[in-house]
Amino acid sequence: MKILLVEDSRVLRDRLRNHIATIPHAVLVGESDNEAEAIRCVESYSPDTVVLDLKLKSGSGLSVLEHIHATHPGTTVVVLTNYGQAEYRDKCLALGATHFFDKSRDYEAFTRCLQALEQDTGTLPSTSNRGVSP
Repeated sequence: MKILLVEDSRVLRDRLRNHIATIPHAVLVGESDNEAEAIRCVESYSPDTVVLDLKLKSGSGLSVLEHIHATHPGTTVVVLTNYGQAEYRDKCLALGATHFFDKSRDYEAFTRCLQALEQDTGTLPSTSNRGVSP
């Protein structure tokens, strides 16, 4: 599974990179902290999964999500954000996000989701926050 990591925080990118390295058959193909570079990485690497934050150093994760949905509709997008409110979740799911997690309360569920995606089981852990109101 090819993963693209789009996150503005270097500390969290490092943590996520280390976690991804523990998942068998998961390969981190690129990283970005801004919209323009994230879109270039999507086009260059055609990742299977994009881990996407909504707040970026420049641009918006929502714009990246719209681009992925329009040009690579088969890509799994896992939003991991501090903006866990229902309106953000609903907007992301409407724009094509596959999963939505709040960084502060759903990190463990997020990591289980990545593992389930890598195993390609077709099912998610029951604690996935997809479509569930916070």
